[in-house]
Amino acid sequence: MPRTFGPTIQPDGNVRFTVHAPACESLTLRLEGTDPREIAMEDQGDRTFVAEAAVPAGTRYWFRMPDGNLRPDPATGFQPDGVHQASQLIDPAAYDWQDDAWKGLPKSEMVLYELHIGTFTEEGTYLSAIERLDELVALGINAIELMPVAQSAGRWNWGYDGTDFFAPRESFGTPDQLKQLIDAAHQRGIAMILDVVYNHFGAEGNYLHPFGGYVSPRHQTVWGDAPHLDGDDCEMMRDYIVENVQYWLEDFHFDGLRLDATHCILDESPRHIVAEVGALFASLQEKLGRELHLIAESNVYDPQLLTPLDQQGYGFDAIWCDDFLHAVAAEIRPDEHMSDRRYLPGEDIDTVLRRGYAFLGTFEKKRRRIPLSEDATSADWESLIFSIQNHDFIGNHPDGGRLHQVTSHEAHRASAALMLMLPAIPMLFMGEEFASESPFYFFTDFGDAHLREAVEQGRRREYPQHSWADTVSCLSNEAFERSRIGTIDQGNAETLAWYRNLIVLRKQWKAAGLMAGATLRAEWNGLAHAAVIQYRKDDATGFAVVRLGVPDEVSTPSKLTIDGRVLLSQNADSSSDEANQYQLNAFGVLIGEGELVSLTP
Repeated sequence: MPRTFGPTIQPDGNVRFTVHAPACESLTLRLEGTDPREIAMEDQGDRTFVAEAAVPAGTRYWFRMPDGNLRPDPATGFQPDGVHQASQLIDPAAYDWQDDAWKGLPKSEMVLYELHIGTFTEEGTYLSAIERLDELVALGINAIELMPVAQSAGRWNWGYDGTDFFAPRESFGTPDQLKQLIDAAHQRGIAMILDVVYNHFGAEGNYLHPFGGYVSPRHQTVWGDAPHLDGDDCEMMRDYIVENVQYWLEDFHFDGLRLDATHCILDESPRHIVAEVGALFASLQEKLGRELHLIAESNVYDPQLLTPLDQQGYGFDAIWCDDFLHAVAAEIRPDEHMSDRRYLPGEDIDTVLRRGYAFLGTFEKKRRRIPLSEDATSADWESLIFSIQNHDFIGNHPDGGRLHQVTSHEAHRASAALMLMLPAIPMLFMGEEFASESPFYFFTDFGDAHLREAVEQGRRREYPQHSWADTVSCLSNEAFERSRIGTIDQGNAETLAWYRNLIVLRKQWKAAGLMAGATLRAEWNGLAHAAVIQYRKDDATGFAVVRLGVPDEVSTPSKLTIDGRVLLSQNADSSSDEANQYQLNAFGVLIGEGELVSLTP
């Protein structure tokens, strides 16, 4: 029988509190409110403790441990006063959903937008985010990926220090307000993806140890305790993860999950936990009758994640593949390395354009660069997620610099054109579409002095290539407040129009079947420092040429001849002497119908 985690409201109105505590001989339910009392919980025989009480939604409660300490619920649905305080009873059926007509979004149509609730708007709440949805629709966005919302310590956090996996963060609003945001997005045709972290628990506010069974006795991560996913008596924690996946999809109507750092989920079981998650997704896809998306962050291409379950794969349908981001960065920011993998200018972007990835690795095989001479087989383009910046790439820089700030507006727009003109799923990071001048810092807020010092020093050790003098402390209120993206009218109007036009063209080519992995031919022209993309489907053709490089490399114009019509361009001059000839200047872009005839430096 499936396990129950957390409180459930019974048909008679009573609430049944259930907690799994393998390390405890006894537990007591502590109820707060106008009638505070304690109820001894009954052990069901397997250290699963239950108690029933007639209490309304909104009641705060704790569990008293055998040593007398009060602890929040391991499966709490809400922590209204933060990780260190009492849990609150939530009625999961209270919200009145209005999205019955929503059937989801095919991944082939997806244009993703990653955002952090706390800095997406001035108020930093679920409800205020609703006010910007129409802005995203006008941009052409049809899918949002929320950075993690699971409850974490402190007043602000990126979300990757979550300790209460079932509890949406209280500083953003209530669980029902999160549902209201998802409902509003669905009514506008926007799919909602949630970033979840199953590779570790946050370092502060993790009260799971005394319950037993949740924290691994074998593994530890640099970010916090690892979940107990392998070895003796790991079944309960594996069920906890599976139940959490189902919770977000069923109770909150999310359209998919992005699993953070799948390569860091420590599990030596015969069947890795991500395979169980893949199997659950397959069953829920059929049960819920709408499109669901299971996305992996793997940093490099992992074909096993994308392999179907019946072929001994994990059944994911998309993967973050950072090779594109780093290959582009190697052209326009060659002196700054934001990865422990070294990306080579020219070579790696050519490999990514031809094949979709540069590095490959699986849970069993070490990550390494795979030369085209070793394997030229193209990846499944429609299952790759490409970006030119994301929360990591911006936030792990000491100054939180966005792409246009560390390069130029022209370099930013050229990179965006390359991303949006490839058949991989594009993902924008909030504010990039209007070149927000706000930085996006790494920010966190721990109360423990040792943790605060460890975070500050750890960032310096992880990125020693940067100067950390005069940087904003990641623990400061300033880092959080300055990361708010601001309003669209404060941004760059030319960049915003560029993104809108690119997305419109992308959707037209997608709808016509022209933009696809099967119709793509792409390569890097090293002499011109340009990506060359050509599509052909039946009699329809399209092309894109994008020049990238540091300013001195692309200072001399490149000459090109086309047979067709230009649709979008940047820094491109038409020849006055002969039709269909153009000069492509620094960070020049030429996109059109027809074919590229020639390109010379």
